[in-house]
Amino acid sequence: MPSAFSFTQVTKRFGSVCANDGVSFEVEAGTIHGVVGENGAGKSTILKTLYGLYRPDSGDIHVRGEKVDFRSPQDALARGIGMVHQHFMLVPTLSVWQNVVLGEEPFAWKPNRAASIAALKSIQAEFGFSLDLDARVETLPVGLQQQVEILKLLYRKADTLIFDEPTAVLTPQEVTLLIERLRKLKNEGKTIVFISHKLREVLTLTEKVTILRQGKVVGSWQTAELDESSLAEKIVGRKVQPLPARKQSAATTPLIEVKNLSLEGPGRPILQSVSFSLRPGEIVGVAGVDGNGQQELIEILAKTREDYAGEVLWEGKPYRAQDCYRLKQSGLAVIAPDRHREAMILDFSLCENVLLGHHRETKYGKRRLDWTTVEKSTRAIIERFDVRPALPQAQARGLSGGNQQKLVIGRELGEGVKFLLAAHPTRGVDIGAIERIHSEILRLRDAGAAVLLFSSELEEILALSDRVLVIYNGRIQGETPRSQATETQLGLWMTGGAK
Repeated sequence: MPSAFSFTQVTKRFGSVCANDGVSFEVEAGTIHGVVGENGAGKSTILKTLYGLYRPDSGDIHVRGEKVDFRSPQDALARGIGMVHQHFMLVPTLSVWQNVVLGEEPFAWKPNRAASIAALKSIQAEFGFSLDLDARVETLPVGLQQQVEILKLLYRKADTLIFDEPTAVLTPQEVTLLIERLRKLKNEGKTIVFISHKLREVLTLTEKVTILRQGKVVGSWQTAELDESSLAEKIVGRKVQPLPARKQSAATTPLIEVKNLSLEGPGRPILQSVSFSLRPGEIVGVAGVDGNGQQELIEILAKTREDYAGEVLWEGKPYRAQDCYRLKQSGLAVIAPDRHREAMILDFSLCENVLLGHHRETKYGKRRLDWTTVEKSTRAIIERFDVRPALPQAQARGLSGGNQQKLVIGRELGEGVKFLLAAHPTRGVDIGAIERIHSEILRLRDAGAAVLLFSSELEEILALSDRVLVIYNGRIQGETPRSQATETQLGLWMTGGAK
């Protein structure tokens, strides 16, 4: 089978950090090829050199057998190479068709709307898309926004499509639909490169897998030769340990009580009489398709909104009577759903990000900040969670998404946590980091902390939870002990099925 592209001894450095170290591998045309590895292994970097976002320091890149030297994504697109990034490159206030033609307008002064719409309708019919081309992107759910990104590449006639963590922000239903679309694209002759940490999806979708570790290629295998256990071992370089046996909470008095919580939205209720409790030493998982009130419930419990009816109690005392600082002093820790918007400042250093929300703690100084102690704490987090690169003064923007997530979790899972509000804690992190994060959450639970876990991954919910709630249309649709929970029953509740 002919080659779509290949790397030969490609090296890419960022200052003292070697992101890619002599990387060599080939992707065959018309196949779905997986690229996997730990956070910071160099997966996104090597493919960004193919897409023209970075230029390699040394080594060669060949596209369809011809050596290339791309200086920009425009160069790559001109040769049929396109990339869908983990964080979408869309203008929210523009329509679908405007986003698609942006930068590729048929006429210099005024886009030819009729011609663009006709071309896009033809592409949608060919590949099975059904986007409203006049809809503003900001009104679309995440799954449809991702379709806009794919449509942008098809409009530019890309025949090699790189997907960087495409399922990280999708619901299970959207993941299934994406996998169907990728198979259809492959059947239409496209070459698909699939970067992912979700091993089950890699094994289901791809035909061949290349594994990177610490910037180097470990090897390439036919997917049929691998199973989930062997793939995980090759990625981390050791056997992945099972979760420790769970301990039953002996507490009977709730730490957190949510009573008849309701919230009105534009034209419809967002939360409707939500009630549940959470005991010390217990993990309660909240499953559900995104958009059913989880975000608003998280915001209420994280103390970022107060416009609700009903009552939330912490050890019998109302939330409304306490500010964020007092709750944090009492033991609240929050892993926010969106690390970029709610948990980090990307232009800050790792040290400065570790300080966010903790700057009043006396260990960092009483009258002025003790930056030596801040850096010491940052180095401890870096070592404990294997954050790469291990540079406390590095800008957070320069870290991969998974390493950013590990830094945030390391900051939040510190001493004195009594209530952990964890929203998608392992989104975008590798199998080794998932193992560490899950172990740390269980350690907190076994130490007596109460954990409320929001996740779109049923596998994660079932692995960690002592009790499972399912939220649908702003209501608690079902509740079950973990021992009685099944994916079938949870899936039924998630789509509004009977209790």
